[in-house]
Formats: sequence, C-alpha cells, structure tokens
Amino acid sequence: MRNRINLSIVTITLNNFEELLRTIESVRDIDDCENIIINGGKCPRTLEFLQGYSGKSISEPDQGIADAFNKGIQHSNGDAIIMLNSGDSLIDRTYPSRASQILDQYPEIDFVHADLIFEDKLIGPYVMRPLRSENYLSPSIGRGMPYRHQSMVVRKKIYDRVGLFNLAYTCCDYDWICRWELGLKKSKGKAYYLKGNPVIIMDGGGISSRNESKLILEAFQIILKHNANLGFLKKLITYSALFKRVFLYSCRFFIVRLGYVHILAKIKRLKYFKYMNNP
Repeated sequence: MRNRINLSIVTITLNNFEELLRTIESVRDIDDCENIIINGGKCPRTLEFLQGYSGKSISEPDQGIADAFNKGIQHSNGDAIIMLNSGDSLIDRTYPSRASQILDQYPEIDFVHADLIFEDKLIGPYVMRPLRSENYLSPSIGRGMPYRHQSMVVRKKIYDRVGLFNLAYTCCDYDWICRWELGLKKSKGKAYYLKGNPVIIMDGGGISSRNESKLILEAFQIILKHNANLGFLKKLITYSALFKRVFLYSCRFFIVRLGYVHILAKIKRLKYFKYMNNP
C-alpha cells in the first residue's frame, strides 16, 4: 500500500460568516485531509461557530491575505496544502485524493492545478481555465497569474524552498509564482495540470476582482524586482505580455467608464460562450 500524502485545506476568512459556512460544508469529512480556518475578523457568529468547530482554527488579527495564508501554512500538518478563501467551494471531492496521488507518483511535481468555475458578477458562472496548461511555462509570467490559485495543491516543502507569501503584496500568489519560476533552474520542479471538469467554484466578488488596477500595478513592481537579472530576450517577452495585460484591462476600464457595461457583457459572453454552456 502506498503512503498517502495528507492534505491540509486552509481557509481564510474575514467577517463573512455565510461564505465561510459554504466553504466549510464543501470540504467536510474528506478522507486524509485536515481543515484549518484562519479567522482575522471579529464577527460574533464566526467566533461562536469556531468555538465548537471540530477542525483546527485560529482567530486573531492579521496583516492581510498573505499573513493569513502564511499562518495556515505554518500550522498545517499535511504534506501538501490547498488554499480556499471563504466563499469558494470544492465541487469535486475526489480532487484532493487525485492530486495527492499525482504528487506521490511524480516526485518532480511541485504542485497540481486544475480548472475552476468563476462566478462572474456580470455574466454569471463560466469555466475558467489556467493560462498555462499543456506547456507549464507558457505563456510568459507577465500575462498574469498563470494558475488558478484556489485549485493549486502544493507540496508543503515547496514553501520551505520558495518561501512564504510576501505581506507587501495583495497579489501575493503572483509574487510567489514568480519566485517559484525563478528557482526552477536549480530545483527542476514542475506544475501538473489535471485535465477534466472544474474542481472548485470561485467567488467572483473577491479582492482580485474588485481591485484589478492595484494588482496590475503590483505586477509591474514584482516583475521589475524579479526580472532584473534576466537576459534581454526574456525581459522583452515578459514585458510584452505585461503590456498586453494592461491594454486589455484599459479597454475594459474605459468601456465601463463610458457607460457601456452591456457591451462588455456581450463581449465576455462571446468570449466565454462555450465555457458557460459546456462546463
């Protein structure tokens, strides 16, 4: 019998009790998993609920998302970790065991990732696939977060190698992936894309959806820092991808500011049509 990789499911929450319950219910009683809740708020209902919670929980002020994630990693006992924000739901309860099997079978794999369903506030839910799938280093990191963070099942020891999340950034997962990618020449690690149906429903009202301009500004700062020692061609590819991201965001921004939200909705429906109707 193989040695199964125990998985820690870390959920962070901040004064959103109903969303927290939805996430907890989706991961309840999954074999070989421990559940950890990091509560940074003072919501009375959340605090009362956690007093009788059977899993592990920590309720104390934090310095933001990155700090909450780091606490979850530091208090986890699993050999691998998946991060679910409160409001996100695991819809494929076999995913933790399947991801664990892949990590067990392929020691060169640093993390497993998959598709998710994004609950878009404008056009409704659709399947969101990662920017990187078949080729795990393409497109360039400048295009944006290449993996769907909520689906990433990461070996805990990779956090020892890459480091924890940087508290200076809201898009701390993007900074972490940049650091992971920079270290690949030494580590030879890989990402594994698990094809198939979406495994998680992502709440479309999260901070990444509300503050895209701030995240893009942070992306500039992160790339400037991490790409300083790269060759000219690598820098050119990265910045070209980043400017494409900025251009597309600018188009969406001006469409909304001009009052043509309905046009943006039509464009998005056309773009994601097959992912909305054939999940």
